[in-house]
Amino acid sequence: MNLDNMHVPHILSVLLFTLLLIQNTINTKASSYEMKENPFGPHASTGNSLENLSDQSLIGNNSGRPISTSDNNSILLSAPPQHSISSKIVKPRDNVRTNLSNLNESSLNIGNNNKLGSVYVVDYANIRVQKFDLGGHFITKWGTEGNLDSQFRVPHSIAVDTSNNIYVTDMTALNVKKFDSSGHFVTKWGTEGTGNGQFNHPHGIVVDDSGNIYITDMRNFNVQKFDSGGHFITKWGTEGTSNGQFKAPEGIAIDSQGDIYVSDTTNNNIQKFDSGGHFITKWGTEGTGNGQLKRPAGIAIDSGDNIYVSDAGNDRIEKFDNSGKFLLKWGSQGNGNGQLDSPHDIAIDDNGNLYVVEQGNFRVQVFSSDGKFITKWGSAGSNENQFLDPHSIIVSHHII
Repeated sequence: MNLDNMHVPHILSVLLFTLLLIQNTINTKASSYEMKENPFGPHASTGNSLENLSDQSLIGNNSGRPISTSDNNSILLSAPPQHSISSKIVKPRDNVRTNLSNLNESSLNIGNNNKLGSVYVVDYANIRVQKFDLGGHFITKWGTEGNLDSQFRVPHSIAVDTSNNIYVTDMTALNVKKFDSSGHFVTKWGTEGTGNGQFNHPHGIVVDDSGNIYITDMRNFNVQKFDSGGHFITKWGTEGTSNGQFKAPEGIAIDSQGDIYVSDTTNNNIQKFDSGGHFITKWGTEGTGNGQLKRPAGIAIDSGDNIYVSDAGNDRIEKFDNSGKFLLKWGSQGNGNGQLDSPHDIAIDDNGNLYVVEQGNFRVQVFSSDGKFITKWGSAGSNENQFLDPHSIIVSHHII
């Protein structure tokens, strides 16, 4: 009798049982890894395990493309030839975004971390302020129509100080209100009139590093300066077209030297003043050419003292140096990515990205400093993350 032949069935049974056990272990480990979203296009699966990924073009049906694990327990998925990358590392519970704009958000450090700063948008027609993180995710809102401290009549422009307090001009209540970063009322000032500290149509607002507040008044044709408690300091401007005069002063911004820039939507120019209101220079004429303007509105200034202007009537953004030399422009009328419809205000985050509110498209678009589209959010309506007239925007400072 051959003992070796007698043990063959037993050996085969043991081998089969071992293989089944190994397969079961592999499946159990693989299913424990979640891939929440697939960044490779609209046909990607959104299932929670690798089994659901097997139908995607990333791996391919019966393609033979391997799935393996690295030494640090990451899952390596070999990509098909049509993708520009050779492999994608997906770690357990890695929050992978689903589209190019969100991938750009991640690469430019904008996302749902409130410590990186927040975006505040004044919605003129919804009579409120909405707060978002830098990626456009809704955080909170405040404001309803009325005369209470927490309410607005017609909020217009918004500013932030170095402590991330928020200031909002109300062009119908004719005052300025100060809130903390969560929207809790702090104080207010202003009454109707033409005297010191009074308003007829308060529009743009900005706060310098010392806490001084500058406000443009479209019907008093001036700029007023207040301390951080709302006490009047000085003012300048009269109606006209000469140096230091205004027809419709709108946006206002401050550079690193403390100089003040004011847009005039009727004179179609930008005027530059020192912090005491003394005229320095101006630029801009009405038109569509480089450096020309048509109803310029919001202004923002980056860390290099480059000036960005919302050229609302031309549906574009223009970039200048601090002497008014034209550098760059982008945008055209439309609702596609990078297109604009009545861009009314502009703000810059600590990374140099630009946030533009559009009255015509009811949204916010984010661009790099050279005008490359990054992401967008918003639609027409009164729900969270919707707008009826997004009029002004500001980005709070990085919180250390």
